[in-house]
Amino acid sequence: MSRERVLQRRLRTLGTLEETVAALRSLSAQHFRAARAPLADVRAYRDEVQRFLAVLEASPEASLPGGPVGIVLVAADLGLVGDYTARLVQESLTLRAECGPGPLVCLGRRAVSALASAGVQPTSVQPAPTSVAGLTGLLLPLVDTLLALRREGELGALWLVAARFEGAGEYTPVRVPVLPVVAPADRPPVAISPYCGAEHLRAVVVREYLYVSLFETLLEALASEHGKRLVTTESARSWLEDRIGATRRLAAANRREISTQEVLEVVVATRAAQRVTGNVS
Repeated sequence: MSRERVLQRRLRTLGTLEETVAALRSLSAQHFRAARAPLADVRAYRDEVQRFLAVLEASPEASLPGGPVGIVLVAADLGLVGDYTARLVQESLTLRAECGPGPLVCLGRRAVSALASAGVQPTSVQPAPTSVAGLTGLLLPLVDTLLALRREGELGALWLVAARFEGAGEYTPVRVPVLPVVAPADRPPVAISPYCGAEHLRAVVVREYLYVSLFETLLEALASEHGKRLVTTESARSWLEDRIGATRRLAAANRREISTQEVLEVVVATRAAQRVTGNVS
């Protein structure tokens, strides 16, 4: 294969990669904005729900039987995030070493191999959320399952290991305690409505607080993941632009070299013909 064809094929490959990376960059930017937009409202709602946690005073929640410490690891299913998953896996392994073995729910299949290398088999592996729209379908059954395990004594405490957003491309692996739900000490008890039983109200408040706490943490994780991917795709785009420019210069230089060679061949052939006919002085 000629050098010209090799360079043209390389340019087509790099161009395809550039289009793919540009599409991923636009998609990541869209998801990044979508994850950041509702955070303020979610935090305000969580604060409002927390105000009603005072109904948990003398609640059976605090006296439920203990059990092993569970961990929900929020990792990623998609690529182009650098060491994002590796750092979160390391944080979950450190927490597990401190708390002892217990149920480990892994959100994101990319973390499974890293956990297996450390000799840890997840209790459950579920797809990681990739958009805000996918959070509700993930959290509703997860919250019900966690509360059921807590009531049955199969789960004592629960920690969420996820990424906390620090800026575009910047994040910190954090541990968020989610169970047991404890009433704040500085809040006065809330009067129970005569239209609702105390136990039912407690159950509703606990479930809602657990849901909104998980929702907020997963929003932070989504913003962190897509922010990291946004920075990575931008770096990849810059690298591809440099490679495409360098390959085009090589292709142009190769064409000039071919043209020069063709001219020299014509000149040589002309001189040879002139010698044969005796026209060379």
